[in-house]
Amino acid sequence: MRENDSVESKRRESAKKRSASPTASPAVAATPAVKAFALSMNQPGTVATWLNHWSVQRARWSALAQIDLIGVDGTLLQMLLRTYGFPLSRTSADLVLPVFFGEVAEPGTRVALIGAKPGVAQRSAKKLQHTYRLVACGFDGYGQLGTLRDNPEELAQFAPDVIVLGLGAGLQDEVAVEFHRHFPQAIICTAGGWIDQFAAKQQYFPAWVHRLRLGWAWRIYHEPRRLLGRYTRDALGFLVGHRRVIRKILALPHQATITGLQRAETA
Repeated sequence: MRENDSVESKRRESAKKRSASPTASPAVAATPAVKAFALSMNQPGTVATWLNHWSVQRARWSALAQIDLIGVDGTLLQMLLRTYGFPLSRTSADLVLPVFFGEVAEPGTRVALIGAKPGVAQRSAKKLQHTYRLVACGFDGYGQLGTLRDNPEELAQFAPDVIVLGLGAGLQDEVAVEFHRHFPQAIICTAGGWIDQFAAKQQYFPAWVHRLRLGWAWRIYHEPRRLLGRYTRDALGFLVGHRRVIRKILALPHQATITGLQRAETA
C-alpha cells in the first residue's frame, strides 16, 4: 500500500509536534533489558512480540520467523530457556510500552491501538493521548479488526507510526506480519491484554508484583475463571512438552540476546 501526499504530510506534522508539559513516568522502574527492548523497537518497520509458557503453545511459527524482536514475558519460560543456554531477561508489553511511549517515542507520534472489546481501544487511545502527548486512535479486535484486515484504508488514512495489537495468542503475531506488509515503515508490536489493562488503570501490576515475580498470582486473583487453568494445567502441559517448544525456538532465524530473540537479518 502506497501512502499518498496527504498521509505523508500527517506523518511529518506529527513528528514535529512538541508540548511543554512533562510526560508520565513509568510506575514501575524499568530494568536495563526493558529499556533496551524499548530502544530496539524504535526503528521504522520493526515488528516485536512476546512469548510466555501459554502463548508459545499456540504460536504461529511461520509468523514468528518473520518478526524482528521476540521478548520473553513470563518467568516459567525464561527459567526454562536459561537452562538451555539462552541468556534472556524478562520483558513484557506492560513494562516496555510505558517506557517506549514515555521516554522513547517523540511527542506527536501517531499510535493505532487494535484489540479488545468494542469501545475499550478507543478509551485507551484517549488515555494514551492525555498521558504521553501522542496522537492515538482505537479499533476493536472484533468487527473493526475484520474490516481492517479486509481493507486497511481507514488505518492508512490515520497514517500510524506505531501499531499496537492486543489480540489473542498466535493471531496477534499473524496480524502483525500481515499489517507489516501494508505499513512497512510502521513500528508494530503485540500487547496481549495491555489495551484492556491500560484502559482500566495506567499500571495494571503494582511495582511489588513485578519485583517479586508474582504477576501470575495477581492475574489469577483478579481473573480466576479465565486464568486459573493457564497457570496450572497449561503450565504443566508446557513443562511436559517443552522439548518440542525448544526445538521450534532453535529453528527460528533469531539470535539470543539479553533483551530477547532478535532476527538474524536485523541483529
